[in-house]
Amino acid sequence: MAFQDRRYDEGNDASDGGFRGALRRIFIRGDGFLSWSLPLFTVPRWIRPLAGIHVRVHLLYILIAASELISSFQQGHVGFAFAAAMMGTLFILVLLHEFGHCLACRLVGGEADDVLMWPLGGLAFCRPPMRWKPALITTLGGPAVNVIFVPILGLVLLATGAHWDELIFNPLRPQNVVNHVYFADAYWAKWLWAAYYMNFVLLAFNMLLPMYPMDGGRAMQEILWSRIGRKRSLQIAVNVGLVAALALGVVGAVYSETRMIAIAIFGGITCYAERQRLATMEDQPEWAFDTDKGYKGFADDPPPNAAADRKAAKALQKRQDQVQQTQAQVDLILDKIRDHGMQSLTAREKAILKEATQRTRDRT
Repeated sequence: MAFQDRRYDEGNDASDGGFRGALRRIFIRGDGFLSWSLPLFTVPRWIRPLAGIHVRVHLLYILIAASELISSFQQGHVGFAFAAAMMGTLFILVLLHEFGHCLACRLVGGEADDVLMWPLGGLAFCRPPMRWKPALITTLGGPAVNVIFVPILGLVLLATGAHWDELIFNPLRPQNVVNHVYFADAYWAKWLWAAYYMNFVLLAFNMLLPMYPMDGGRAMQEILWSRIGRKRSLQIAVNVGLVAALALGVVGAVYSETRMIAIAIFGGITCYAERQRLATMEDQPEWAFDTDKGYKGFADDPPPNAAADRKAAKALQKRQDQVQQTQAQVDLILDKIRDHGMQSLTAREKAILKEATQRTRDRT
């Protein structure tokens, strides 16, 4: 559902790797909420664009998933199987969304090696280059995966007998479609429509909610970055995010949506922490604003007046070359006077000697 531009602490000791290392982080060291996770798998080398990405699952995710599956037993074996299928489908959709962030980040030259699945969705730990375009591409990489799946799942639904009113509906009232979904007695049809619905909600929720660090909030910040610089764009994004978090929390409370409230709390805390961090960030130079590089993007670049400096240096070098050339001519003329006398000089040589004498008098 989002990506973090910093990695959570996995420890520097090699013994922290694997299942035993994960248990040590959770129950012994406790060195950060996001590190309370268990390794799930690592993308194999033959999947080159995503090779080496470590996927972890948070301890709370496991506990919540287990509790929901246990409660689904009240609906019998069919209800349990359907609930498990829904949870598995949502897990895959969210994971592919995070892989989209990672792939986009790597394509623009950044680093992306970790994905964390946790109760509020997923977190891809990406570090794109410190410029607004790579950051925006990294942000849009996740929703792009959901965009691709919308027509794919929609065409499959139509091919299996669904109608357009079951593809275009009010997302706030999905029960209106669920109650009369096509092939009402076919669980596979309900599962397929649920996959379409969950993918659509993931796309809309991520892009329409302007709450940092959700994709919509990040995209807004990165577009502003191109105009007003990174620091100012972050200040606006976190302030808008705080308002959005408050509104989302109120909506969640009205509709008794626990997960929505949790996302609002997470977004609010993230925005507040980022706001505190921005208070210590140094001001940006004026030349960092209207550029695709933005804040700290010019560490290895020449200063903003480098073109003027190069022009002035070139002009100075040209004058120095002219002075050296004239001095060489004067030396030859003086040698000629010594050997043959003044009468041997040409009119041009006399003019050069007169001009050099006048410059020497002006300097003194």
